[in-house]
Order: sequence, then C-alpha cells, then structure tokens
Amino acid sequence: MQNLVSRVAKHVRLQVQNLGVPDVPSPPFLILFINSICNMKCEHCFYWRQLNSPDDLTFDELVKLSNELGPIENLNLSGGEPFLRKEFGAICRQFIRCNGVKEIYVPSNGYYTEKTITQIRESLKEPGLRLFAIELSLDGMPEFHDTFRVARDSFKKSMETYDALAKLQDEDPRLQIHAISTATDKNMDEIRKLTTFLYDRCPRMSHHNLALIRGDRKNPSLHGPKLLEYQKLYEYVQRLWAPREQSRYGSVVEPMLQWAKVRTAQQKRQVIPCRAGVLSAVINANGDVAMCEQHAPLGNLRHQSFTEIWWSEKARRLRASIAAKECYCTNEIFMWPSIVFQPAQLARALIGAKVWTAPPPLDADERAEWRDAIGSIPLPVFS
Repeated sequence: MQNLVSRVAKHVRLQVQNLGVPDVPSPPFLILFINSICNMKCEHCFYWRQLNSPDDLTFDELVKLSNELGPIENLNLSGGEPFLRKEFGAICRQFIRCNGVKEIYVPSNGYYTEKTITQIRESLKEPGLRLFAIELSLDGMPEFHDTFRVARDSFKKSMETYDALAKLQDEDPRLQIHAISTATDKNMDEIRKLTTFLYDRCPRMSHHNLALIRGDRKNPSLHGPKLLEYQKLYEYVQRLWAPREQSRYGSVVEPMLQWAKVRTAQQKRQVIPCRAGVLSAVINANGDVAMCEQHAPLGNLRHQSFTEIWWSEKARRLRASIAAKECYCTNEIFMWPSIVFQPAQLARALIGAKVWTAPPPLDADERAEWRDAIGSIPLPVFS
C-alpha cells in the first residue's frame, strides 16, 4: 500500500510539473553529462566534437548545481565514458541525498571493469536509491564492434564487466544490467546476432534497448536503417527477450517507445507532443544547459545559475517552439516522460503499441546464429 501511495503521489507531482508551472525549480528528468573523457572513437557518436575537453565541470560545481535544483526522479548520467569520472560515486550520492533521485541510468562502453564496479558499489550505499541501471553499449559482434569503436578487445572487456556486474547484483538486486545498441544502415544483421548472443551468454541481463542513430554522428556516411527493417529487428528483440521482460515496467513502456519512434521517423514530425524543457533537461559536461540534445544550449552554468537560464526569455521562446511542434526527434530519453506523463498520449501509445498483446515466442529455427562470429569470448559463467 505504501508503495502504491508513493507511486500515485509521484505521478500527481509529475503531472503538475508537466503543466509547466513557473515556480517548479527544475525538471524531474535530468540528462547530465558528467565528463567528456572517452577512450573510444565510435563512428555513431553524436557527442564527438565535445569529447576529451579540458573544461568539464568540477565536482564542486556539480555540487552547487545539485544544491540549486529541486527534486529529480530520474538521473541519466552520460559522457564520455561516465565511469572515467573519478568522483562518479560521490556525484551519485550527492544527487540522491540532495535531490531525492530514485533511479539512475548510465550508458557505458564497459571497458573499465574495476572502475565500474567500484563506482556502482559506492553509489549503492545510498538506501534511498531504488534502481541503478547500467546499459552496456554494444554495436555488434566482436570484430564489428571493436572496429566500429576503434578499440581493440572492447567487446571482450564489456563481457568481463558484465560478469563482474552479475556478481555485484548478487549483493544488491537494485542493480539492473541492460544492453543498448544504436541501429544504423550498417549493423542490422550484427544486432540480430548480438542480441541472441547476449540473451544466451548473459542470463542476468534483463533488457536490450534499441536506439536509432541520431545527431551529428562522427561518421557522416552512417544513416538510419530502413524503418521496415528496424521494426522487424525490434519485433525479433521483443520476442527473444519477452521471458525476462515480464516483471519489468519497461515491458509496457518499451513497445510504446518503439511505436512512437518509428511513426515519428516515418512522418517526420512530433507524433507525441514533446515535453522537453518541461519534464526534462540536458546539462553538458562543460556546463551548457539545453532543453534537449537537438537544440543549441540556452546558457552556461559558469555564467548564470540554472534558474536564470531555465526561466530566461530565450528558454520560454524555445519551450513555445517545441510545444508548437516546430521540431521532432526519435530520442527515447525525451519520448518516455512525454508519453507516460501525458494521459491522452499514454492512452494513444498504449493502443497504438497494442501492449496487451504478448509477443509470440521465437521458434528455434528463427533464432540468429552467433557462434561463428564470437571468436575467443568466454561463454556463460552464471546460470
């Protein structure tokens, strides 16, 4: 009963914030780039121009930001490679204590096993945290993945990190292990093999997320896949992972996100009215504040406070432009709150995605064969 009351209270609070009440101190969904340092050169990276910059916000500046912000429900920590930030655990604990963060999501290339485990263990010391989800970013099978990321043995190291994460999950079930793959016109078959391998190799992994390539990618020759192929790939992933998705809230949300993403890409417009700038915000590693990844920054935290930037005339104009549907994107980070916390859009997406229909299980002859592409990667350790 207490959990139900808490969820209802949260939903009411977020509905109020969705109305754009002017005295709300900050959005409840924050995408925070905690560093720009990265050891890879991924071809699909939309953040590549900002990587390995010397002007990342200091720990003290991040503490100051946290103290200014209001309640945050969902904190997405990005980079760079987030676990290369030496104060990662301390940053998480600061936002949990000061801002009431309940859920933390972190995409990672999985290269640095010891750093990753140490920082997550530190973050999990906070009892107020409900969920810590790490998303291992993988683009295909080992040869493709390592070449695509210009990083030798990166796939193998990500599997070593998975094994260590699975052990840590024994200590604390709040830790969830996911994978994420960015779909392009070059890796659709690779992802099909990859997702099958991950399902077989990584029994503690509970979810494999698909994202469409977006933004100013490092390799401009990369394009998005044909949408029909993407839909077929998503249906394959959904059917494959269905047994592990049954107890996840995301098993309902994910089909709605994919439904919205595909239709947005097809129609080249906002299918779901976007609430970026109301429910969500982006803060880059150098302190630039933006409403989303697509629009230019509104200001910088070294020159103005978050509140001054967030409620500036420039911000109000951009908020109005987004509300008028003068832009669109397929970024699931912004689509998720836009669907879930707008009742009419939630109903529309529920119906459109037909979430009440269970995906049929895959037959054995439908499964992609991965064994010829795995090389020397060790097979399952955990049962």
